[in-house]
Amino acid sequence: MNVVDLARLQFAVTATLHFLFVAVTLGLVTVVALMQTRAARTGDPDLRASRMRRVRFWGGLYVINYALGIVSGLTQEFQFGLNWSGLSHVLGNIVGTPLAIETIVAFFLESTFLGLWAFGFKRVRPKAHLALIWGVTLTAYISTFWIMVVNGFMQKPVGYAKRDGVAYVTDWGAILTNGATWYALFHIIGAVALLAGLILAAVSAHHLRRDRDIAFFRPTLRQGSVLAGVGAVVAVGAGFIHLDALKGSEPEKWVVLMGESGEEVEKARVAAQAAHGPGDWMPPAWVAHASLAMLLIGMLLVALAWIPATAVRGKDPEASVSRRRIRLWLPIILLPLGFVALICGWLSREVGRQPWMVTGELTVRDAIGDVSVSGMTVSFVAFTLVLGVLALVDWMLMVRYARLGPDAGLLGDTDLFPDGPDKGRPADDDSRKPSAADVPVSY
Repeated sequence: MNVVDLARLQFAVTATLHFLFVAVTLGLVTVVALMQTRAARTGDPDLRASRMRRVRFWGGLYVINYALGIVSGLTQEFQFGLNWSGLSHVLGNIVGTPLAIETIVAFFLESTFLGLWAFGFKRVRPKAHLALIWGVTLTAYISTFWIMVVNGFMQKPVGYAKRDGVAYVTDWGAILTNGATWYALFHIIGAVALLAGLILAAVSAHHLRRDRDIAFFRPTLRQGSVLAGVGAVVAVGAGFIHLDALKGSEPEKWVVLMGESGEEVEKARVAAQAAHGPGDWMPPAWVAHASLAMLLIGMLLVALAWIPATAVRGKDPEASVSRRRIRLWLPIILLPLGFVALICGWLSREVGRQPWMVTGELTVRDAIGDVSVSGMTVSFVAFTLVLGVLALVDWMLMVRYARLGPDAGLLGDTDLFPDGPDKGRPADDDSRKPSAADVPVSY
């Protein structure tokens, strides 16, 4: 493999693995913020304590993923500094500002809000505590927006001019309203909602199959299934709109992703050579398979993600779930498919842009700095090992925590329910309010 092949492979591995952390973080933080908002709006202190118990459990899963995701993000910074000096030299004036804002938002504001929230249970006033989790959520999406501004420019460069081989911003409005950014952003919002819903449903189903904490997990099985279904519809709908827009902005990618052959491919090839000069400007054909897999999985999730919610019937929080156990196995089966669809979508977007780093302006070859094959190999192996270990540890910790159940005690005081696992727990269903004697502590 030459240095370009290694650079492409390295970027694909690091970006894909980091993106999985980001997707889980965005989805879970939104769920936790909505749960805490519902708890804060509850007038009954016993019922509020019950809902805060859910916030603590699902917030614990979020914190685990966020902590390891931050480390994975650092590898991206090192990667750009080590291997992509050509990108910084030509386009640093454009991509530098959004990346700097994203770093400040993600590594300073978001992390600060999260630390105050995680250690603020029963120490910060409820309204201020709620504001903190919404601060975490807002900064997470702001961070994502600025990353997508850079990525959107790489897909469809607008609002710039080049002087002496260096790009300069001429219209920030055009860059910030770039369709390649916004179509993808809505697609990602749907995808992270889908992923968060599947996680909620899968963890809830795991406990319900064992008849554990039925009152706690019945509502989240339903909520997760509905969220996953809505997210699937949004992701698929935005994906089709985005795919149609590619026909005008990235015709070579569109031809390949649509699986076109023969005359259509040749037309796109001739047009690309006329625009960019002699050479092969077509993306690799195999990316069409990734796009097709994403589409098929997306349609499957649109049809099936809702089904686990039907396992929950009635309003009695202690009632058992449906005896048709396939409904409780389904979210556990669908969760890996959600991750596969996410990876396929990322490959479709990034590999479909090849051989360009910035479409029509900067090739991957020119974006790479003066790095030897051996140097690129060492960094590729190192980054892959680091991210691979982080992903493995993240998955193991999240699975272990999820299996321990709602009183694992990761967040907040350990004496929230001091009377043991079967005493002092408030009911988890809105239809039945427990007495004050049943709840030793309220939020």
